[in-house]
Amino acid sequence: MADTYIQGSFAFRCAAAERDLIQEVIYATRDLSDEEEPEKPSATLLAVFPPTDETDSWSGLRGAFADPAYPIIGADFTSEDDPDRPNGCVAIFSSMIDFDPEVIAMLVHRCCKETLQNGAIGFQWAVSCSKPRIDEFGGGWCAVFPDRIEIESTHEPLSRALGGKGGNHG
Repeated sequence: MADTYIQGSFAFRCAAAERDLIQEVIYATRDLSDEEEPEKPSATLLAVFPPTDETDSWSGLRGAFADPAYPIIGADFTSEDDPDRPNGCVAIFSSMIDFDPEVIAMLVHRCCKETLQNGAIGFQWAVSCSKPRIDEFGGGWCAVFPDRIEIESTHEPLSRALGGKGGNHG
């Protein structure tokens, strides 16, 4: 048996209000995943994740995840005040085992609209394995723009470079 790890770590500057929204989402998803009722969602969270079921104020947030019954972020989140910007901060996502680029990209895209107007946010991740197994190593990149998310693993460009046939790689 082998363990596969998805690892990533990146930081970006954002508004403190955006950081606060990210933290609210993280706290809520932890409670929802533990089958506990989170605190009442803020108006800001409801605007960003509008409910799809009027009887469940968390339905919009749940629906943003592949598994609405178990909404997890897939990274640790921390932040620091930005000494160069009042009401600004440095947001940091990281994980050594279960970094989830798609969820993190969705969260940044929805929660950091003001910051994204000033420029895209990008990050990379790595995939490694506890044993030398074929095709268990790689990684990828993501760029989050105000209007879209571009995400790609290293397997895709390698396959294109080899003529789209998969070629001899591993």
